[in-house]
Amino acid sequence: MTTVPPPSDPPASLHTHPEVPAGIVPAERPPEPPAGTLAAVPAWAPLAAMIVAFVVATIAYLLIAAVVEAAGGTVTSGGPPGLVISATLVQDAALIVAALLFSSMWARGLTPASFGLRPTRLGPAIGWTLLTFVAFWVLTALYISAVGEPDQQELTRDLREEESLAALIGYGVLLAFVAPVAEELFFRGFVFGVLREKIGAAGGAIATGVVFGLVHVAGSPIETVGVLVILGVLLCVLYLQTGSLLPCIALHAINNSISFAVTKELPIPAAILIVLGSTTAAVAVAVAVMRRRPALPGVS
Repeated sequence: MTTVPPPSDPPASLHTHPEVPAGIVPAERPPEPPAGTLAAVPAWAPLAAMIVAFVVATIAYLLIAAVVEAAGGTVTSGGPPGLVISATLVQDAALIVAALLFSSMWARGLTPASFGLRPTRLGPAIGWTLLTFVAFWVLTALYISAVGEPDQQELTRDLREEESLAALIGYGVLLAFVAPVAEELFFRGFVFGVLREKIGAAGGAIATGVVFGLVHVAGSPIETVGVLVILGVLLCVLYLQTGSLLPCIALHAINNSISFAVTKELPIPAAILIVLGSTTAAVAVAVAVMRRRPALPGVS
């Protein structure tokens, strides 16, 4: 009786992927983006999130306007103040929710630190914040000398003419407290956080600054958009230098509260109180979110 020896085993490497024909070694899979970062989020996601947020805000504006008109009120492009403030609050909230939802579709293990809410050294943070603020004023002065003094924003004219204390408080809270937190989380924490992974820090900062300026184009002279682009780019640089969104929130609150105080021609003690109060409140809220564990709601 003759026997046939069993075939020799193929190399071990051919058993690694049994679904692949013998003799073919598959290409290595690209490594997955690390958990807790925005690296896996596609570059188009921030734009899509922004569009969704603006659609939600527009719907909210129309609904609130309909309620105001049904109650016998008059709706204009700049008022009534309650309509503008309410719709803008909805918009800011929608931006944050959209950022969380869109980022959670691709990234995993996200925490507040994924959006820049992380501790930073106080001394360097203060130094970089002051340097960024000085650079903003210098670059703005050079820009204005080249293009001319822009006309006032529609919001600035409304603020200057507003006399209602309740409306002024609402505008102050919106501009000097809510906007710095919401806009920094969305534009620097989310938009820049995604774009710098895709096109690099420099390209991401410029693109984020341009988007930041363009979203304010409604009711603003085109020259003012350029000023906001400068601010948007410099805030990205501040984020890069400090590694934290806290200085960006502080600088944004300082700038907006100073603008509010100057627009209403407030006395210096009142202006200082508004600047310190709004900046402290905005940073305190950001720190409270930063310390939240586990991850943010809605984020895997």
